Amino acid sequence: MSSPLDVPSGTKRWGIYNASTLSYAEFLTAHWREMSHQLGFSRSDIDKSVAELRAVLSPWGDQLIGSACVPPSFVAADGFPAELSVSWRNGRAELRVLFESLGTEPTPRSRQKAGLALTRRLAGTRGVSLDRFRAVEDLFLSDAPQPNRPTVWHSLAWRPPHPPSYKVYLNPQAHGVDRTAEVVTEAMRRLNLINAWLSVRQRLPEFVQRGHEIDFVGLDLRRDAQSRVKIYFRHHPMRRSEIDAVAALAHRHSTLRAQRAWRAVYGTGWDGMIDNEPLTCLAFRAGSPGPDEANLYLRLPDNAGSDAIAHERIIGLMRAEGIDPLRYQELIRSTAPAPLETISGLQELLSYRTIAPSRPADLGVYLRFSTYNTQPIHNRHETGDHCGQAAAG
Repeated sequence: MSSPLDVPSGTKRWGIYNASTLSYAEFLTAHWREMSHQLGFSRSDIDKSVAELRAVLSPWGDQLIGSACVPPSFVAADGFPAELSVSWRNGRAELRVLFESLGTEPTPRSRQKAGLALTRRLAGTRGVSLDRFRAVEDLFLSDAPQPNRPTVWHSLAWRPPHPPSYKVYLNPQAHGVDRTAEVVTEAMRRLNLINAWLSVRQRLPEFVQRGHEIDFVGLDLRRDAQSRVKIYFRHHPMRRSEIDAVAALAHRHSTLRAQRAWRAVYGTGWDGMIDNEPLTCLAFRAGSPGPDEANLYLRLPDNAGSDAIAHERIIGLMRAEGIDPLRYQELIRSTAPAPLETISGLQELLSYRTIAPSRPADLGVYLRFSTYNTQPIHNRHETGDHCGQAAAG
């Protein structure tokens, strides 16, 4: 019997994991445990977090991964319904998982139902509040949810010694692309963030015309003053300066410092057309007159010939921000299905967020554990790709 981390001989360019005979929970908790160990978390803390992860993946986590996810999930390029990521805030590591709950039937509606069921189960979890979700949930649900879109997704984020925290991710296009602005505006009104949102809302017509698409809405499932409402923009082919204009709406964002991330992924001085659909997340908090923070999500595979090259670029950026890369170096090597020089696509996204001039930027790396033997595609509008978002931050 193979272990959860076994890989086949002759692994392909995109680093396919040999996981078809494992359950989703076996595969994900094995990687979660290994990544937690490499980040230096204690054995007792890891055991507790694994138990909590298994609980939120239940009951669908007991299903075998098999050779395909039907219908494919929008979370990852190969249709797998989960991704793991690691981030650093003030130099401290946090481990996260983003996932779409699978339903009892192979339909988006069944997955939406499963996601709602998990959300309601989380009501009894320490630190979780569903107040804001309940205020807006009807805006993001559909009687006939569409394929290739999010349903009701969740993320679990863990930075010991704190308990895990949860977020929910929703589809602002649930009632059609043309009603996206209407849906988001009504949600922000109900959440008492309308004044902060108006600074963005008034620019939406020009943003849409220029290729910016509101793709996701995320809610921190807690009640404290730091809780965020997150609006994700997907950027269709455009120049970097155009993407910078969205991020610059956030008052903590430094366009100058963010050039470090752009250079790490795209190279020095690049301001040509960017056509692999990066994302920008604008975060809103109570009491702020506009977007508080901006997080950039830049795609690595199209810009780095291998995961070894992507790895070196990430390490270089970590050092530039004063973050020790040693544990990340060990983490990525221990989780890769083959030598980094022989694969590409494991390190899918790099996230970058400036908080204050006196502290390092928040960095994140989103890992795509390709388990299905399908070639990833990148332009979902032309090909029906299921290339998901980097939303667990």
